[in-house]
Amino acid sequence: MLKRVELIRLLKRWELYVALAIGFAMIILQAVTIYPDNANFINNAYLHLTGFDGTGIGSNLYYMVLPIMSSLAASSIYSEDKHGKVLNFVLMRTTSRQYMHTTLTTGFVTGGLVGALPLLLEGSYFFTRYSTAKLPVSQDLMLIDKAGWGYHWFMQSPMSYWLFSILITFAFSGLFSLIGIVSSFYIKKKTIEMAVPFIFTMVTFFVANFSGWDPISIPYILPPTFSNDYKNGQYYLLFWFVVGMVIVFVATFYKERQDGLD
Repeated sequence: MLKRVELIRLLKRWELYVALAIGFAMIILQAVTIYPDNANFINNAYLHLTGFDGTGIGSNLYYMVLPIMSSLAASSIYSEDKHGKVLNFVLMRTTSRQYMHTTLTTGFVTGGLVGALPLLLEGSYFFTRYSTAKLPVSQDLMLIDKAGWGYHWFMQSPMSYWLFSILITFAFSGLFSLIGIVSSFYIKKKTIEMAVPFIFTMVTFFVANFSGWDPISIPYILPPTFSNDYKNGQYYLLFWFVVGMVIVFVATFYKERQDGLD
């Protein structure tokens, strides 16, 4: 019951719709900046999609701003409850442990939806206008590197690969929301927690650029085709998701072992 109420509350927040607007703006930016000769080289929807076509600005930018979208959607919910004096009232009816678990669960779902929904609607649009058939094997149409982990999967079943890429985006988008929420357990000032997921991903980005170790960058490995440019890209995805979840678990566990929420 509490999870359902909290989820409905999150879905009614204006910040969620701002986050979705940013996502749709990235999708539109991809559509208007894509190289026309590339997109229309053959009648195929996948040549137009964000994260698949590399000529449009949106393919990289979408995953760069994904932590911001996720944070807007759900990361500040605990901070708002605490500073708005709602938390004390809620804790009269439930335990700190249950409140934290409910907030994290609904935050993950909401953050995931914000990241995945624009991509799902984009796909739905292009799939009704262009062919969704498998791409022919051609050097000019190689969206995914032949050495990449998803090459054979995409070439055999592009639709299922696209859906799996949406699932990955959902998982990381939800994770970014969780990182923001658990940071708000310790940050005293309101809204600062919304910047934490973006800072986290930017640290990996700058480390990658200064070290030359590109696949350590989360923005580099999240786009579904570009993650295949790096050897063992799937393991880097798994690594960062596990690391993020461990951070969330440890931060939550430590807060539970303290005096609870304040």
